[in-house]
Amino acid sequence: MDITRRTLLEAGAAAGAGLLLAPVITTAASAAVPAGVTPFTEQLPTLADLGVIDATDGGSATIEMVNATHQFHSAMAATPTYAYRGGAVSQNYLGPVIVAKQGVPFDLTMVNSLGAHPLASAIDYGLDGVAAADATAPRASIHLHGGNTSPGNDGDPTDTFVTGESKTYHYGNTQEAAGLWYHDHAVGITRLNVFAGLAGGYLVRNGDDPGDGTTGLPPAPFEEPLIIQDRMFNGDGTFLYPPNENPGTVGRPWAPEFFGDVATVNGKVWPNLDVARGKYRFRVYNGSNARFYSLSLKSAGPANTFFQIGSDGGLLNAPVPLRTLLLGPGERADIVIDFAGMKPGAKVVLTNDARVPFPGGPRAVRRGGLPLPQIMQFSVTSAPGWTAPLPATLRAVPIRPLATAARPVAVVRTMTMVENLNTFGSPLMALLNNRKFEAPGATTNVGTDTLERWDLVNTTVDAHPIHLHFTQFQLLNRQKFDSAGYLAANYGPQPLAPGTGSFPPPPVAAFLRGGPQVPPANEQGWKDTVVAMPGEVTRIVVPFGANAGGSVTAFQTSFTGPYVWHCHILEHEDNDMMQRYVIA
Repeated sequence: MDITRRTLLEAGAAAGAGLLLAPVITTAASAAVPAGVTPFTEQLPTLADLGVIDATDGGSATIEMVNATHQFHSAMAATPTYAYRGGAVSQNYLGPVIVAKQGVPFDLTMVNSLGAHPLASAIDYGLDGVAAADATAPRASIHLHGGNTSPGNDGDPTDTFVTGESKTYHYGNTQEAAGLWYHDHAVGITRLNVFAGLAGGYLVRNGDDPGDGTTGLPPAPFEEPLIIQDRMFNGDGTFLYPPNENPGTVGRPWAPEFFGDVATVNGKVWPNLDVARGKYRFRVYNGSNARFYSLSLKSAGPANTFFQIGSDGGLLNAPVPLRTLLLGPGERADIVIDFAGMKPGAKVVLTNDARVPFPGGPRAVRRGGLPLPQIMQFSVTSAPGWTAPLPATLRAVPIRPLATAARPVAVVRTMTMVENLNTFGSPLMALLNNRKFEAPGATTNVGTDTLERWDLVNTTVDAHPIHLHFTQFQLLNRQKFDSAGYLAANYGPQPLAPGTGSFPPPPVAAFLRGGPQVPPANEQGWKDTVVAMPGEVTRIVVPFGANAGGSVTAFQTSFTGPYVWHCHILEHEDNDMMQRYVIA
């Protein structure tokens, strides 16, 4: 997707020398990293700092959504923010980490006490669902991302409540141990509410993952969340969300994507974490609006190996060694890094080399690139750490393919990603099946406890992280196709109007190229968000109930009713890249 290119930040690694350089800040009239902001001088807020709500025994809790101020870096003025405030810690940004247990229900009351929006100037009143009051008393809807929830407790984008109101969500936690997260989902302002701070972690425990070290996985204090978000700030510390500057849409508050010039982790800019000499388990969340991350570990030598032990919906069958981890917005990864073999004083930097927009954007700043090459640093101390061996098997019952010859899918559906451009070639919106959200006749009806295959056909030039509410699915394969040919045959030339083309979209079989490629080992677990690459068909096998086709799923309760599926680039979902499906 074409976007306005800004000169924001130039930093990187002198790869040939194996050295990492600090960010070099370049001044721009519209945006610049605030003066004095240096990398790795802020300490990472740990799980204890973020706060924990222990829901492993069930019961209930209350979280209040509040206005606050938060200091992202000691050289910056405090930033007006939103926060989820609950538990023993008074949060000023993000929210407490909720720790639940499989099969133990929990009720969470969310109180909307939000006032003036920290990003009021970026509210686009031309987006569907946006209300005039959102600038001073915004709507909220809390989605437990990855949760096995009923429609009324799912955080539907239209199921909002306003300042002065509250809503109690019932979470049955009828699913495997996993790293979920909760975040705002109010239609039209999701990108701004999450940007301002409305997001938090939600961990589900079970016998495979009790969190106490008995299975060999690192327990607290060697288990930490890493909520990665890119942000941009004005010189006075306030958030900066640049307006659209594409031809034909100049000045519109909505822009196709937001890419920041600083990395924040758990609410601190380019932080450092002092680590003991042993293994750490990091629950990594891509909480950014639009930025993809290709993460690696760099020290004074070659890239370091780490292990992924879990994906969106739970533990993998076995640890997967990696040197690079790709995460799209909304995706999570459960990883283990071993610092035991490093000398005290060693520094390890978490780096990123994903282009923006992903995957085809320019790398170099001089060519309009917006790199964010450094995320945070680990500093190895002399303290002894967790040295138990990583278990070779992570699950008592291994994940098996949902669809087999004896258990075929009931339906195969083609679902497309289509971009709408203006006469200048600038993006106006991206849509699913080229239909706007809630467009008449665009709902997908599925049967309860059925197993379906969805062929996600990406005709755009960018990758899209596609998220389905309610379910955990499996990635089957990816395959290239003739995108231009399929577009011309089924939708016609640009500028393309929403609603053109048939629904449901026609199959892509006649336009396929090459053979299907099986997913890498770290994508062979349970997923609720999957990266659909441009010019590819991404095939997923989706259970629409706990007993879909008689298969073993990651969740234990079936529900009926309306849900949504959407792109998890927040600018895209706010501007109609979302569709409804109904389980009946």
